Amino acid sequence: MAPLAPDRLRYRKVVLRMYWDGEANPSVEVPLGDLFGSGLGTLRYFHSVAVDVNPGKSTLDFDGMALWLPMPFEKGVRITLENDGAVDGFVLWYHIDYEQLPGPLPDRTGRFHAQWRHAIALPVREGNPKNTQLGNASVKNLTGEDNFVILEAEGQGSFVGLFLTVDNVVGGWYGEGDDMIYVDGAQTPTYAGTGHEEIFNAGCCPDMEYWGAYTGFYLIENRGGDFGGKNMMYKFYVNDPVRFQKSVRVTIEHGHANNFENDYTSTAMWYQTEPHKPFSPIPAAARRLARWPDGVGEALDREVELNQKLEALKREPSRISEEDLKSIYAATGEANTSFRALRFADYMRAVAELRSILGRYPTASGQTPK
Repeated sequence: MAPLAPDRLRYRKVVLRMYWDGEANPSVEVPLGDLFGSGLGTLRYFHSVAVDVNPGKSTLDFDGMALWLPMPFEKGVRITLENDGAVDGFVLWYHIDYEQLPGPLPDRTGRFHAQWRHAIALPVREGNPKNTQLGNASVKNLTGEDNFVILEAEGQGSFVGLFLTVDNVVGGWYGEGDDMIYVDGAQTPTYAGTGHEEIFNAGCCPDMEYWGAYTGFYLIENRGGDFGGKNMMYKFYVNDPVRFQKSVRVTIEHGHANNFENDYTSTAMWYQTEPHKPFSPIPAAARRLARWPDGVGEALDREVELNQKLEALKREPSRISEEDLKSIYAATGEANTSFRALRFADYMRAVAELRSILGRYPTASGQTPK
């Protein structure tokens, strides 16, 4: 699958839904890119047993996504996209493989499900020392009450996959937050973890990216050299699924005993028998967007306008001088490569350069880009 549009945040602004066997409520409801690990609304390359994100041309923002998890159905499937973010010029290349079996599915075959969740500036309880790795070591969290909730499902099934994004806006090692998974109504964790790095099979406090078949820290920005900025992780519970007969609640602390005021985004994947518990409404596109450093959000908006103008100018190539055309390709290539590498200052300079070049070519209304 490969979506294309002038807006590089298209992966977050379009919602993917899947319905199995005539159901009214979707079993899959996620921003399109988040099913493929696009935890910031843009892509990051990695290879795993379940999901691949592969590059196209290095200077383009046009990459490929693949998902290998099986999605059984008995009577039919309906897959939809909603462009609720009003992404202009959205085009999707896609390929779906399916196999028709000679007989019915085995009894109680689970259907694939995926749900997205997002929280900005998770709160810290009064009296709990904030944004410190070990400064609140005496505080205990035995109930998981304030944890970030990744999944709440009812029925019989297996939790099999997680994409997690932590935007560490406050800096410092945030990963002492433990995962706590409650199965079949348990009041204490059925599975109690010991920190973010253990969930994703990292060593202590990772500051280098890695990815593998089942786990990865596939983005570590390390802004300021202090674990700050944007971090993306995944785990596929292929060999160790979390099985449940009645219900499952998957949570994680945001810092030890929930003491970091960071942004969390998750996509949970699981199988279960139907019917499933209906999902809460997915937030509107504007509320789904990640936070960016100063100036980057404005540059992203400006880049969309510039790309739209560029597409219009390409329909009249004689209007653009050969020298300017080379400069345009250089600026757009630098914008794509620098944004992908989170070199935000370079990205903003590239957008400014593109704006300067295109400013020589008024639009049909006689206006130049903002």
